[in-house]
Amino acid sequence: MKLRSVAGALVAGTGAVALANAALRQRAPPLEPALGGDHRTFEWNGIDVRYAEAGDTDDPDLVLLHGVNAAGSNGEFREIFDELAADYHVIAPDLPGFGTSERPPLRYSATLYEEFVRDFVAAFENPAVVASSLTGAYLTAV
Repeated sequence: MKLRSVAGALVAGTGAVALANAALRQRAPPLEPALGGDHRTFEWNGIDVRYAEAGDTDDPDLVLLHGVNAAGSNGEFREIFDELAADYHVIAPDLPGFGTSERPPLRYSATLYEEFVRDFVAAFENPAVVASSLTGAYLTAV
């Protein structure tokens, strides 16, 4: 009987946490873009990946890839984004699952990010790339 009570309490507690999480998700406003410029969507494997773009499209392409951490977003480049846009066509995505990009329930693995980096960078003509933190490793893997 005691084991049944413990199991019931665990199930009830898990259900309460799930309900609270769903309620908080409904009440949370959408994130505002962290960078200025134009905001576009790159559809990749059914995921809407948002990115900021600034500068003259005739200038050399420069892709900025933010790090992978709990608060990761293209906002990591807010101090230099506009300045770089004076000389480059700057493109800064929010990686899948980060910032304003979609967060579908899937396994966010190194392979997923390596494939995304490969495909996103390939969408631009011979871009220079600045990759911070772990995205530098993803970039070198492709």
